[in-house]
Amino acid sequence: MKAYQFIEEKEIKELETMARVYEHKKTGAKVLCLENKDDNKVFSIAFRTPAEDSTGVAHITEHSVLCGSKKFPLKDPFVELVKGSLKTFLNAMTYPDKTVYPVASQNDKDFQNLMDVYLDAVFHPNCLDNYRTFLQEGWHYTLDKEGRLCYSGVVYNEMRGAFSDPESVLERYTFHSLFPDTTYGNESGGDPEDIPKLTYDAFKAFHQRFYHPSNSFIILYGDMNMEEKLNWIDEAYLQEFERISPNSEIARQQPFGKMVEESQYYPISEKDSSENKAYLSYNFVLDAGQDAKKSMAFSYLDHALLSGPGAVLKQKLLEAGLGEDVFGGYSDGILQHYFSVISKNVSEERAGEFLQLIQDCFLDAAENGLDHKTILAAIHHDAFQYKEADYGSTPKGLVYSLNALDSWLYGGKPWLYLEAEALYKELMEEVDKGYFEKLLKEYFLNNPHSSLLSLLPKKGLTEQKEEKLSEELQARWQAFSPEEKEQIKKVKEELTLYQQTENTEEALKTLPVLSRKDIKREAESYSYQEESLGNRKLILVPGESKGVLYLRLQFHTDGLSEEELSYLSFLKTCLAYMDTENYRFQDFNSEIYLHTGGFSVDLTAYPDFVEKDRYTGVLALDFKLLQGELKNAVEYLEEMLFRTVYQEEKRLSEILLEAKSRERMRLEGSGHSYAVTRAMSAFSPSSHFQEQIKGIVYLHFLEELEEDFRKNPKALGEKLTALSKKIFSGERLLLAAGGDIGIFEKEKKELTDFLGRRFPEKEDWRETKFAGEKERREAFSTTSQVNYVASVGSFQGEAYPYTGSLKVLKVILSYDFLWKNIREQGNAYGAMCGFGRNGESFMVSYRDPNVQRTLEQYRKVAEYLENFKATELELNKYVIGAISELDMPKSAYTKFLLGLSCYLSKLTKEDLQRERDELLDVEEKDIRNLSAYIKRAFQEKALCAIGNKGELEKAKAAFESLEEI
Repeated sequence: MKAYQFIEEKEIKELETMARVYEHKKTGAKVLCLENKDDNKVFSIAFRTPAEDSTGVAHITEHSVLCGSKKFPLKDPFVELVKGSLKTFLNAMTYPDKTVYPVASQNDKDFQNLMDVYLDAVFHPNCLDNYRTFLQEGWHYTLDKEGRLCYSGVVYNEMRGAFSDPESVLERYTFHSLFPDTTYGNESGGDPEDIPKLTYDAFKAFHQRFYHPSNSFIILYGDMNMEEKLNWIDEAYLQEFERISPNSEIARQQPFGKMVEESQYYPISEKDSSENKAYLSYNFVLDAGQDAKKSMAFSYLDHALLSGPGAVLKQKLLEAGLGEDVFGGYSDGILQHYFSVISKNVSEERAGEFLQLIQDCFLDAAENGLDHKTILAAIHHDAFQYKEADYGSTPKGLVYSLNALDSWLYGGKPWLYLEAEALYKELMEEVDKGYFEKLLKEYFLNNPHSSLLSLLPKKGLTEQKEEKLSEELQARWQAFSPEEKEQIKKVKEELTLYQQTENTEEALKTLPVLSRKDIKREAESYSYQEESLGNRKLILVPGESKGVLYLRLQFHTDGLSEEELSYLSFLKTCLAYMDTENYRFQDFNSEIYLHTGGFSVDLTAYPDFVEKDRYTGVLALDFKLLQGELKNAVEYLEEMLFRTVYQEEKRLSEILLEAKSRERMRLEGSGHSYAVTRAMSAFSPSSHFQEQIKGIVYLHFLEELEEDFRKNPKALGEKLTALSKKIFSGERLLLAAGGDIGIFEKEKKELTDFLGRRFPEKEDWRETKFAGEKERREAFSTTSQVNYVASVGSFQGEAYPYTGSLKVLKVILSYDFLWKNIREQGNAYGAMCGFGRNGESFMVSYRDPNVQRTLEQYRKVAEYLENFKATELELNKYVIGAISELDMPKSAYTKFLLGLSCYLSKLTKEDLQRERDELLDVEEKDIRNLSAYIKRAFQEKALCAIGNKGELEKAKAAFESLEEI
């Protein structure tokens, strides 16, 4: 390859990959080829993008370059790709020091198209000449209904949402406290207070400096002709550029001479008590350079000290009453790694005690030794996961590419963090040699490059900030001349007109699109077999799993009251995290992870797609097992299910406080999910179940349970003991196995004996019938600056059968109507929808500045569909986008769970094939006919909005109630 200089190569045997590094001769672009037989190919281009302020220019640039380019002059080629590509991954990510643009596909033609669009987007974006893209994605002035001046913009509102979460605010302050003189001291995503300071000229200058081949890191992964791809990248893009010096090297923070101390504030509502509601955070830099062994070892110190079950530092902080929840740990992925210890809900006056206990614990562990079994268990667990390489829906090539950047971006070898087998073995041998204790002494004890942060509660802080901003903007509006005011109105009108203008047919044709003929017609099915084990039914889901057996014990929940379901959700949290008759819970977890591939507990509901007023609620216990480990799983199951000691009040208190804290954190981060579940719970059997176990009902349950526990701590242990006996019975048990069934057949005797001994009752597998409740229109206010607005309903009925065309409708609404009206014009960070086989339907917005406006847009969907028109090219894209979601590569474990789901939900191979045929054959009239489904489902009987009190107040006429959470 004449255009590239070969630098070096490395065979990574454990990944069956040949890694080769090149440099583009003309521009200096760095290239990494990871060649192997994986057909899920990945391409990514990354740029070092150090932030010099907190205006979010890196983040806004990431959004903006995907809004049209020289070769593909559409307004939003990213959306067109989502609609019309067989991508297995398509996104872009802004990090504190880099911006990454990755794509993946199993289809060769599609993969080439994705590479072309992304390379043209980053090197030739239209946003450099189109000011309106900057206004839309970054920030702009707008006038609200009362004529008051406001800020808006997609990134602006996204970051308002991020800065509403106290944990995210604390992370921002942590970076600033440890790295004040570097890029990490600024907010690359953008601080809402600083985003409006960004000018269009500064935005363009940022792109010119950093989005250049001389500052790029290109990675190709998978089964492809690497030479052909690299030559094309050179000829199509790189060769037109000259080498520059972007001066993008990430600066290293000079070590501190002593710890710094800082205090900041986060908002709480007026009804919340501020007593013992501080966050205390001790943070220190672990500057070990490019050392993969130490980096891995630090993660195991994190496990032993803070994040693992019964971690010693966490337990000591909890036992001392220094917080209701303790978290943090080791953070890598940047130039200088760091460690945080965070206590939540503690008095700020105890900061000195908090710091002293941490140092005492580090000293004691360094001198007297850590729990070596805990460290060995963590290493064994990670080694299993590394070999299994199951990253869910994320292509493993993307995981490896991002890992490569963790060293390559800073001048290290790109495979530094990819070769792990030898390190796992080496660290296992080092455990008993004092290696981890030496690291504690060298890096943890009395580290002067550290910070002690106090994040303090402040009532009404959100409202105070909003009022201050409003006053500043109104004063600015009054100071504007009449000409300036008219210009602001004109710019906003031009932006709105631009957003409402459709792409031209000519522009759409520039984007390469696959045809429906490129799509296989045969539906992927998830086969299962009904067998027996002893006198018990057994569901087998065989699959290629690299020698891993999946074992799942499921107990149905029929007959449990709503309150018992909430208690069961808490019991799930306790399993394996409380002492048993023979093990301390710390030791029990270590045993499990040393002698199995992993364990998890799941509490979920399977809808019945035939009798749609029914569902199957299950508490499931899952093991991943290698050959010879089934007997271990049986031993652990018996200990967990029948010998757990639920009466340990101190431990129960710890779990309860942490569960309440984590549920609140999930609500703040995933308000859209909570809003949909809450609104659907009145008519959806499975959502009603979910609301009791992880919704707003469950959050209230935990708050009340904490109060009751303080009054009568004995009662909770008694309740859990009684409930465990009720749920863990043979009548409720259904057994399933998947993956490598050969292991199961060879080793099933121990399991058969265990089942006969502990579950002699004949199974009585039952579904639960749900009568339904009155639908509700509810609003819940938090201290958030943004909103999550859900409208839900059901089209269930004989005249409205489920059809595969609804999968196409999901793509059309998500990436056309909702995208344009709620994201682009409404400036929400996102909007989505879904249509279930049982008729359950939803539309919901994410990090949305609006409530009333969003509800108004939902009302227009039926009319939009009645008048729906699409060219064959456009309809083709929607179909391919829907197929790409169906055909996403699935891991062996995911296929096991899907097979089980098909069995429990009565979904047949014929159903899946019919739906796929309907999807592939969809016509324009089929989409128009779905307007009747929308009218039936969305009648505004069931609404839920969670978010900013002020915005909810403005829209209160739409709701029956407004309650603070």
